[in-house]
Amino acid sequence: MRKVRTASVGTARRHRALGHRSGTGRSGTRSRKVPSDHQRMQEGSWSRADAVAVLDSPARLSSQDPSRLWRRVDLKPGDIVVDVGAGSGFYAFPAAAVVGPGGRVYAVDVSPELVELVRERAVKGKVRNLEPVLSTPKRIPIEDAVADVAILANVLHGIPSTTVDEAVRLLRPGGRLVNVDWKKEPTPEGPPVRHRLTLREATAALTAHGLTPVDSFELGPYHYVLVLERPRPPRLPGHLVSAE
Repeated sequence: MRKVRTASVGTARRHRALGHRSGTGRSGTRSRKVPSDHQRMQEGSWSRADAVAVLDSPARLSSQDPSRLWRRVDLKPGDIVVDVGAGSGFYAFPAAAVVGPGGRVYAVDVSPELVELVRERAVKGKVRNLEPVLSTPKRIPIEDAVADVAILANVLHGIPSTTVDEAVRLLRPGGRLVNVDWKKEPTPEGPPVRHRLTLREATAALTAHGLTPVDSFELGPYHYVLVLERPRPPRLPGHLVSAE
């Protein structure tokens, strides 16, 4: 099984838009020997202000439109969504608006500061169908098979296999995992190219967890989306019941 790079979920999410803050000018082009900010991300020592400046940037909204993503994957009212590595809630809050009061969104992150930020935003915005969840790389404290959709946005290149296992565990049979990731090519922002996964590499990494690819498409100029499904159990042949 292909192993993905090991880091925390919240840490990996914060790689996504900091080529210039992680020792690079354009993504993949080194500008100094020791990428101190990149090291801070790996250690999970970002401040809340640093994270928000990146995760909520206008540039990110223009290149990764979350509303467009949810329309494209046909998210429906009443669906249950788990956002693994939710950060500041960039994808989670638009999902909550789509699923409505009959649905639910779990915004999962390993950062207590970002979980609290999402909680504050949900209270302020009266978003009652969104629940922030503090996790670890090895355990997401949510019961099995609850989710219609789980999303990994810009984190697959930096999370351990145990986190992917947890995301798959949370999917109901027939549920879908949506993987949003950087194209493996130089872009004006984002993690170094060497850390990224091609669509083919992401497919190999996720099918190793028992998922079946069902769709892929581009999301803006810098990202691709891979959609996979947790297989349904095979239907057993019916048995005749005696009338006696």
